[in-house]
Amino acid sequence: MKKVKHEVDDLKNKFLNLKQNILRQPMQIPQMGFSDHTLHNLSLIPESYASSRKNSKIDGDEDENSTKLSDQEILESTEAIYFTDNVDMELYEIKKLTESGEPLKLEQIEENMANLKGQHKVISKKVLQLILEKKSECNREFQNVNETEKMLQETIWTTQKARSYLNFAKKHLTTSSLEILGAYKKRQTLVDLLEILKFIQELKSTNQNIEELLKVGSYSEAISLLLQNKNLSEKYSEYTCTESFKQKLQDTLDTTEIALDNALNGITQKFDPKVYSELINAYKLLGKAHLAMDQLHMNFISAIHTSAFNVLKENLDQIASDQKLLFEQMCESLNYENLPNCLNRLCKSFWRILVCYYQVKLWHQNYKLYKNQEQTTSDAKEQDNETFNDEYIQEKLKKGQIRIWSDIQAKMTIFISSTKLSQLKYESFIQILSIVQRMKKVGYEFCDDNSQKMLESMKNQCIEFFKRYHVTCLDEINLFIEHEVWVQVQCFNSVLQLQEYKSTKRAIKRYSNDKKSVNESPATTAVLSVNNSPTKRALDDSSVNSQDESSIYGSCGYFVRFSEKSSPFEIPFDQKMLEEDFLAGIADETSCYYSEDSSDNDNDNITQINNNNNNNNDNLSSMTVNNTSLNILRIIGRYLQMCRLLYAIAPHIIYSMTELIDFYLYAIYEIFAKDLSVPSEALHSSELTNNLKRISETVISKMRKWPPSMQMIEYDLKDSEQFFALSKRINAVESCNSIIEQFTFIHGYLDHLIESTKATAEEVESEHQSLKIYINEMTKCVEDVRKPIYIAVTSRAIDIHTTIMSINKVKWDIGHVMVEHNAYVDVLNRSSQLFAMRLEEMSSSITIPKEALWDSYAHVVTHVLVEGFANAKKCSAAGRALMQLDFTHFLSVLVTLSGTKHTQHQQYVDQYIKAFYLGSALEEFITTQKAYSSKHMVGLINCACNDKKLRQKLLNLVESMNETKN
Repeated sequence: MKKVKHEVDDLKNKFLNLKQNILRQPMQIPQMGFSDHTLHNLSLIPESYASSRKNSKIDGDEDENSTKLSDQEILESTEAIYFTDNVDMELYEIKKLTESGEPLKLEQIEENMANLKGQHKVISKKVLQLILEKKSECNREFQNVNETEKMLQETIWTTQKARSYLNFAKKHLTTSSLEILGAYKKRQTLVDLLEILKFIQELKSTNQNIEELLKVGSYSEAISLLLQNKNLSEKYSEYTCTESFKQKLQDTLDTTEIALDNALNGITQKFDPKVYSELINAYKLLGKAHLAMDQLHMNFISAIHTSAFNVLKENLDQIASDQKLLFEQMCESLNYENLPNCLNRLCKSFWRILVCYYQVKLWHQNYKLYKNQEQTTSDAKEQDNETFNDEYIQEKLKKGQIRIWSDIQAKMTIFISSTKLSQLKYESFIQILSIVQRMKKVGYEFCDDNSQKMLESMKNQCIEFFKRYHVTCLDEINLFIEHEVWVQVQCFNSVLQLQEYKSTKRAIKRYSNDKKSVNESPATTAVLSVNNSPTKRALDDSSVNSQDESSIYGSCGYFVRFSEKSSPFEIPFDQKMLEEDFLAGIADETSCYYSEDSSDNDNDNITQINNNNNNNNDNLSSMTVNNTSLNILRIIGRYLQMCRLLYAIAPHIIYSMTELIDFYLYAIYEIFAKDLSVPSEALHSSELTNNLKRISETVISKMRKWPPSMQMIEYDLKDSEQFFALSKRINAVESCNSIIEQFTFIHGYLDHLIESTKATAEEVESEHQSLKIYINEMTKCVEDVRKPIYIAVTSRAIDIHTTIMSINKVKWDIGHVMVEHNAYVDVLNRSSQLFAMRLEEMSSSITIPKEALWDSYAHVVTHVLVEGFANAKKCSAAGRALMQLDFTHFLSVLVTLSGTKHTQHQQYVDQYIKAFYLGSALEEFITTQKAYSSKHMVGLINCACNDKKLRQKLLNLVESMNETKN
């Protein structure tokens, strides 16, 4: 009932407020004497009176206009304070009268009262008008209030009746309800007690359950169970028995965190996605996700140092158990024979660490993508937390990559710098280079690092190794020369057949197509023509394309191809993988990858060329090489491999290649050109002399043993039955020429290696020019060295002394020209025929350079003729004609036998014979012709000059020229 009464009172108050609001619209009624009784009486004015008032207003319209105007002015002139509540108007009016400070006047007070009454009257009229306008609405509201009061009375009656019924029910149900509530309370107490007992029982088995979860790797579930029980123990902390359980839970939590740290440390050696996921979730439950990442990076760094020390300890022969050595000291203590195996094991241990880190980073990248797809269902705050955690982890992993690789590179640099790599054998050192090259590629794939410190250290070791190895190679060539039999090795057409060029084969062919050789042998040209055919190029292109798309060695990185269970550092090394390492040394050579199929194709092409040569009986036979020259080409191939792995010192290695060729050329000259039976001054060109001097100063000075022993060849050089070892001389000279041809063949690839260095454009251009000049000079030098070596044989093909004596017996001061040539010409012709027969006999076993041999033979004979003609005491015009007749007959036979016109040697004899006719112009001939000796000039002067003064003048000129020359 109280509630109903309260609601009725609220409705009444609302009605009175509504009434007051209606009375106050559109302006507030000033407090000027209107009482509530007056306002109530005004509200009860009948509508008929209001309507009559309106009609009266209409009738007196004109009079009211003036009144309305004055009323409006009065209303506007009324001060606003009169419309304000809670203001004492009497006090306000008194203050207004006393503000001026003058004495009050009755007239003024009356005037103010009149104004106030006028304003009151106008405002009353205005209020009355507003009340009349709102009367209909007020009546409706009163009617609604009456209806509401009636409904309230009915509601009160209904409520009273309901309460009477409730009192009746209360008396009958109170007792039974209290009994039910008491029973329910007991039941609820027992349920709570059972929950507590169940929780205590679960606490007892928590440790065992957690141990089982940790054994199976359910770290997140174990942590969740621990935290749940810990929170429950806080809830039931009022029970004494839970205190001991709470302490056990804390101890178990500490033990579990230690187990988590151990499992996290195991990630550095073996990455398991499931285990790592459990660990990350467990650390997130503990609120230590960031600390876990920091700890993981510390574990990786610690694993690097621990693995490095363990590998070196296993490879040290003798070390005390209590002796503590630094990593650098351990490296210095390693046996150099175990260095490749030790470095390989070290890189394998580093690889396991790197691949685990790589998989951790990959896991977080995949997890981030998965989270981005799942974030639509989570709230904004959780999304922000996940985003912050992901950004922190990604940034930590990115910085950790650089730190981890920096530590590994530091260990590798110390190992390379502290060990005795320069003492290794070539195969072991190449294996070291291959391992370092793979490690460089691993670092580039891991964090885009070029490993400059490691490569610089390896470069210094390579320079030291190469200096020692180069001297060893020179000694090896010297040993080969001492035991060389100077016999041609059959079935050799190109360096591409050699195993040392297997990995560079395609690159050499590629760059040899861009740069044509200066002088190409027929066999090399044939090989290139086959390899450059449209069909072969199509096969090569398809092979390269297939390799780039599907080859396991060329299309994928190490982190895709291998895992922590396998690595790119397995021993024994696969040959293809070794070749891949060589190709990795130069950025643009991945297209030059070598395959077995291409090797078979190339061998088939070379075999086909040889078959065609045999069928067509042409000159495209095997190149002239011997064991020594073949070994030099193999050494150059090994040098090429080192160039590709350490292209920073490629110019130095290429220069060493030229020293190998220089040494071989100098050795051939010393062995086969020192037994000349004629003066050698006229046989040496200025280029040959300068080059021999240069080689003696730069290369021979490095030799540990010089000159080489000649026991194997000394007898043959003096044996006339073997034609003074002409076949061996040919093999030696032409094998040197073959080396130059093959070096020219790889010239384009050498230029490419030079361009791959980090030198300036000027330095690269200078190296290009030096290499080009060297090839041109050596090509000319080999041609020049043929002359003294072959003349050492051709000078013995005729009896020089007997021939000169026969020429001296001829009388050249005859009076008429004879029809027949002299007898010595027949002797020379017979010697020429025997020489041709010898060459024909030798051609069945070796390739004969006929042009060079016949040129040497012509050189010897023509110089013998000039020597004999210069011995003439007197010579008439008929005698000079006889000289020309003898030489012409001999030359015709020589041209027929050799098949070559020896123009240079013909001019040598013709000019000397014609000089007898020069007379006064003989002085110019003496000063301009340098090919003749002073003896030749003296004999010419004695025979051609009858004037004693002119003869003496010319003799003095020859003597002065001879002194100047000496």
